[in-house]
Amino acid sequence: MTVSTSGVPSPSPSAPKGLRLAAVAIVRDEADVIEAFVRHNLAVVDHLFIEDDHSRDGTRAILDALTAEGLAVSVFDGPQEAAYFQAARTKGLLQRAYAVERWDFAFLLDGDEFLATADRATLEAELASLPESQAGGLRMWNYLPRPLDQIPDPFSFFSDRTQKLTGFSAKVMLPASVAANEELKIEDGNHAAFCFRRKVVVHQLQSVALAHFPVRSHDQIVSKTLVAYCRWRTRPDYDPATTSLGPMGAMALLRSSPGLRLDSLEAITACYMGATGPEDTVQRPFERLGAPRRYDALAAIRPYDKAASAVDTIIAALSRLEAGGAASRQAAESGLAKFLSKSLVGRWRALRGGHTTLKAEWDGTVRRLSRSIRKRLG
Repeated sequence: MTVSTSGVPSPSPSAPKGLRLAAVAIVRDEADVIEAFVRHNLAVVDHLFIEDDHSRDGTRAILDALTAEGLAVSVFDGPQEAAYFQAARTKGLLQRAYAVERWDFAFLLDGDEFLATADRATLEAELASLPESQAGGLRMWNYLPRPLDQIPDPFSFFSDRTQKLTGFSAKVMLPASVAANEELKIEDGNHAAFCFRRKVVVHQLQSVALAHFPVRSHDQIVSKTLVAYCRWRTRPDYDPATTSLGPMGAMALLRSSPGLRLDSLEAITACYMGATGPEDTVQRPFERLGAPRRYDALAAIRPYDKAASAVDTIIAALSRLEAGGAASRQAAESGLAKFLSKSLVGRWRALRGGHTTLKAEWDGTVRRLSRSIRKRLG
């Protein structure tokens, strides 16, 4: 596995001198949002650790450009997997991140999630007050997309209208003492953590929340749905009753659609956020932090390429599995042949001094079986 990293920069004189905060994320084909994600979240945390899951769009080029600017971003190459085992890979990314820098707390993010906090000092004070080896919980604001006819460019998804804030912790934030534990297990979706088979206690944080933008444009959400469906469906432990419901519901909607385009984003948004009405939403302007975007030219969305690349990954994985299976079968057949030959020869030798006719019969059997086995093995 190759790693490209900007290294661990020395804090600037204006940087907080208290806790070191990090964030980790696994991303794939997020070119329309990744630059905003990095610039904004680095205004809250000290270091971002990102695993690029073999993006086919401009995601990696944008990340490399941001790293070249000297931003505190470490970018890792993810494994080439057909299925998406988010929990295990997030744990691995946390441990790699801790090997690069000894941070105090880490936020577990997706590429469409933005940390929302009014004051870093207040955030640090709340984190410092958490009981030892216990986690923080982040509530989530789900921002609704603008109508299709009001989307002049792929970045206007930073709307004002959002669902009312959920009353429970949607994502966990982990202290280093938990994140570095070899017995750590993370729930898919980063909704909970376990150590020694016990759920880590979560305290809901008041000084920070997540702004979530899962639906941003037609091309983005359709391709996201196709890829997520393929990769969830490829998992050997796939269970429609427990699998992430958003992509599965969105895929059912696409399947029932008579055309290749949706008339609106409302139905597919409901798959990810649930049905919403005026009484379920509030106006909450989102303030994006960090420097202005510089790499919009790399942010094009290619939905057919994204869907095709997911299929390519699955086919490549099946080919590797088939090749490995053929090699295993050949080795097993070879071992069986050796065992049979040894067993038959042993039996033949046991007949020495016995009846010559019986000995001749065994001798002929050994020769016939040996020829047959050599022929089958080529």
